[in-house]
Order: sequence, then structure tokens, then C-alpha cells
Amino acid sequence: MHLRKYAVTFKMGVQNSIEYRTNFLLSLLSTVFPIVIQVFLWHAIFRSTTSSDIFGYSEGQVIAYSFLAALFAKLAATGFEYEVAGDVKNGQLSKFVVQPVHYFGYRLCSFLGEKCMHLLVILLITLVILGWFREVVVWEASRLAACLIALPLAITMNFLIYFNLSMISFWIIEVWGIFLTFSLIAGIASGGVFPLDMFGPAAQTVLNMLPFKYIVFFPVNVLLGKIPQAGPLPGIGPQVMWIAILAAIAAVLWHSGMRKYESAGGEAFVHGLEGSQEIRLDLCVVYEEQSPLDDGVPDQFFVRDHD
Repeated sequence: MHLRKYAVTFKMGVQNSIEYRTNFLLSLLSTVFPIVIQVFLWHAIFRSTTSSDIFGYSEGQVIAYSFLAALFAKLAATGFEYEVAGDVKNGQLSKFVVQPVHYFGYRLCSFLGEKCMHLLVILLITLVILGWFREVVVWEASRLAACLIALPLAITMNFLIYFNLSMISFWIIEVWGIFLTFSLIAGIASGGVFPLDMFGPAAQTVLNMLPFKYIVFFPVNVLLGKIPQAGPLPGIGPQVMWIAILAAIAAVLWHSGMRKYESAGGEAFVHGLEGSQEIRLDLCVVYEEQSPLDDGVPDQFFVRDHD
């Protein structure tokens, strides 16, 4: 019964992605222009050198990388962090806290539901791209299977990264500038612009210690066959490790943020009191002791009439 409400949330996410499918397709078209610029850029670079490859990439491989990186970055893209900031700022978070639906679970299930349909579309486009670049990309079932495992993990990782980032809304009111700056940096650090192999040794050392490379760079290179001879499976292990670490950080940040959260003058609906009874309160609420990974109402919360 506890999981049913999250299954419904997941289904609502799927329905939302279907309803706004035109918006998603138009956003995919917006990635065409940066890709076209990169294609002309790389073509000019390879024409100006006598080498057949740059940093271990042939011209065909680096162009294929540009296409796939843009698609995978679009697939993992978030946007809910602005909604989280709005919920905290406007007090809309209260309705999740007083009901037995955890905000973390709600956001995760809704996000993954939306990405299901996006994943199917991206995979179809990816197959077309692989067929187009069949001279430089070798079709192997093991690569496709590893990519199918890596992509959902990458989506989950990116969700956790941005959920953790959105937690600063408990301490900072205006956060859109922080979100925008972080997204630009994360896009570069994930390999969404250029392959990370092209950065210097010092930069690669730093980037290898961060989770971003496993969001775009790793899944793309799985398909391109640029993963070392050990194969792609060792790269999936760090993805799982980072998911566990980021989930633990999310629990700590949520716990700390909820200690500071206050909602005054809003409306809340408290369900589950004496069966199906519903009580509407004009309230001022201070909440404490709630973890996004537990399933239940807050351990402590105080409600008093706003009057």
C-alpha cells in the first residue's frame, strides 16, 4: 500500500510526458543548432591537421560523440530544481510534509516516469545515429546492453545531484543564478560539450573524482567502444556507488533543511485522521525530523491556528 502512491506518481509522470510530447520534441530540435556548429568546427579542425585522429578520436567518432552526447545530456536534463525552490519559497512544501507522501519519493517517481517516454524516443534516435555512423561505430550487443543499463543509472544520478543542489533553497531565497551556473559547469564536466579525454591530465584527475563523467561521457563512450579493455561493467559500479553516496547526502540535507523550514499563512489538508476525515487548516507550521528515505509522516510537527 505504501508503494502504491509512488506507483501512481510514476504513472502520472509518464502521462505528463505524453501530454507534453510536442514540447519535448521541440526541445530536441533545439539541440540541432549546437550540433551543427560542432560538426563544422570539428571538420575545420581535422582539415587543418595532417593527423587522422585528435586525442584518440577520428573525425567520424568525434562527430558521432557530439550527436550522442547532446541526446544523452537532453535525456538526463532536469528542471525540477526550480520547482523545488518555488515550493520551499512559497510554502507549497507544507502539503507534502503533513501528508504521508514524502517529497523526495514524489519528485523521484515523477521524474523517472517522465524520463521513461523520453528514453524510448532517445533510444530510437540513437539507433538511427549508430546506423548513420556504422563505418566508425561497431554494432555490438554487449555495448548496447551496457548502455541500456548505464543510461537509467545516469538519469538517477543526475536527479540526485540536482535534488541535492535544490536543497540550498532552505538557506538561500533566490537561487536561479546558482542553478544556471551549476548547469553550465556540470554540462562541461559531464562531457556534454567535448569528450573529457581532450582535457589536460590535471583536469582529468579532478573530473575522475566527480560523478559528472558517468552521466554523459561514460554512456557515450560505451557505444563508441572507447572504454578500456576491461569493458563497460566496471564503470557501472561507480555509478551505483555514486547513487548511494548522493542518496545519503540527500537525506542529510533534507533533514537539515526541514529543521529550518517554516510555512506561515498557507493552507494544508491533513488526511488519515479518523478514517477518511479531512481537516482544512489555515495554519502556521514548523516541521522537524523527516527523512526523504523513510516512509511515514514526520516524527515531530507542530500545528497552530494562524489566527
